[in-house]
Parts: sequence; structure tokens; C-alpha cells
Amino acid sequence: MRPLALFSLGLALVAGLPGLARAQYSMITDPPSRWAWSGHVATDFRMEFETKSDAGDEFDAWRSGIEGDVGGPINQSVLVGFAARYAFSSFDFNLDNGAPIVFGGTRLPREPWNTINTLDLVPHATVLVGDRVSVVTTVPIRWAAENGADRNAFAGGISAIVRWQVNDDLMVGAGLGVTSQLARNAETFPILALRWRIDESVELRTEGDWLQGGSTALYFGPSEAVRLSLRAGYERTRFRLDDYGNAADTDGVGEITTVPLEVGLRLQLFEGAHFDFRTGLGVAGRIRVETSGGNKLYDQRFDPAWRWSMAIRIPIGSGERAGKRPAN
Repeated sequence: MRPLALFSLGLALVAGLPGLARAQYSMITDPPSRWAWSGHVATDFRMEFETKSDAGDEFDAWRSGIEGDVGGPINQSVLVGFAARYAFSSFDFNLDNGAPIVFGGTRLPREPWNTINTLDLVPHATVLVGDRVSVVTTVPIRWAAENGADRNAFAGGISAIVRWQVNDDLMVGAGLGVTSQLARNAETFPILALRWRIDESVELRTEGDWLQGGSTALYFGPSEAVRLSLRAGYERTRFRLDDYGNAADTDGVGEITTVPLEVGLRLQLFEGAHFDFRTGLGVAGRIRVETSGGNKLYDQRFDPAWRWSMAIRIPIGSGERAGKRPAN
């Protein structure tokens, strides 16, 4: 199967899941090493250029994040680990539209939010069932809020996935997650994992985390040192708003969703460490503002937005690659 055909398959998977799962799903990738304690640290930055909603409201945004993960065996059949991530997002709205100062129309009456802080904590455990099958469970916790928010901003749940290492080149996994939502009922959603090394120059894989969204990525190139990539995904973030002013969105909830379509370049710094640069479009985006009880105040699509991002990932310890036994 040609690389572009494989990527089209992954794109169809990404495009179809949000509606199936009520706009939520997760895609994850490598399990922890079963041979030694290991992990990684990473940092990333993303810029999203100005876009306009169907109602004419304009905004742009940038985001920076840092994350880390560590895990390993406590006996021959059980692995444990812990992951954490912090992200800072800044939004800049241009609302020179003469809208009234209260919600009620299609236009935003004022800047709904500015800076958003998101903290994810993810303890996880893996039970090994023979050499090829593992069951992973986790209790992901997220706190996401605008600066100055003083109401509950936590969401948490429980997730599990069964992974099957079919052979040395193919790993597949499927599972379910349940998580609470700010000002909404809890949601149940599918979790998918795939890593398929088709040959020495082509790899198809899912990337993401336990909490929300993810992407399908196709890497291809002449060597591990330099790889090009095609990527399609889904992003969704809900967060608590502050109590600024006395508008209807005081202590409310904000939400941003988009489908990124990107091309990229990956440079290997050393084994297990890499630098990524990606650029592309965020399409099918929506911006939403709700009251503290979850009632809609504003819900508009926005135009495709150009974006670029860069990230660095550095391994910690041995056994960085899943299933790779450290050299003696």
C-alpha cells in the first residue's frame, strides 16, 4: 500500500471519529519499556495566525508547553508510570464590531478570554500478558482555566486500552475512556493506538495523549536522521473562564476545537531524541462560550487558520523505544 493511501486511511479515521464519539476521542502511542525505567522530557511552541469566525470576530493565538513522563517495571508483569504536562495559551481578539456589551447575538460583545493555563497529571499502570499483549489503565486528571478563574476547573476519569504487539514492526491497541466535563455530563470515548513500521523508510502511527484528541502521522524518508511527515488530527480544549465583569459568561466555560492538517520535518538529534517542525492549516474550527451551567452563549465556526509549530523531545534512561531490550 502506498504511503499516501495509508495516510488517507488515517485521515478518514480521524475525520470520522469526532462525530462518532460526540467530539471526543484519544489517540496514543508508545507504551513504557518493559525492560528498564525510562521516560522523556519535551517542550513545544505553536503559533496560530489570525482567523475570522462566521460572525466576523477575529482572533489569533499562540501556545507553549512542557511535559515529562517516567515509567518502568516493578516486577516481571507490572509496569507503572507517571506523566505530567503544562501548557500556556494566549488568545488575542480583535472585536472592533460595534456589538452590544451583552451576549445574545452572533457577535462577541467583548474579549471572552485571554490566557489559558492547562495542567495534566496522568498516573498509569500496565499489566503484561505474555510477550505480545498488555493492558494499560490510567486515571487522567486535567485542570484548565483562564487566568483569574476561581471556580472548579478540574476534569478527570479512567481509561484502559489493550495493546497487541503483532510483530516487531506492528503494534495495535484499542480501548475506552470515561471522563467528566466542565458543566457537562461525563463522556465515554474510544482510544486508539497504532505503530506500523511498513519498511525502513515509512512508518504510520498515532500520536496524542489519554485526555483529548490526537493525530495520525505518516513519517517517510531515506533514513532515521531526516524524515518528512504528513499529519491529520483533532484538538479540543474546554476550560473555566474567570469572573471578570458581570456578563453572562462570568465563571463560564470556553471551548476551542479544530482539525489540524500539517506537513513537517523531523530531525533526529540522537537515538530517541528529535526536533520537529510542522506547518499547515487548522480547519473545521469552532469557538464556543457557555454560562457556568453549560448553556450556550456563543457558538461559531471560524475560517481555516495557518499555523506552525516546533518541538524537541529528549529521552531519559534506557529502553526509550517501546519493547527494546537495553544492551548488556
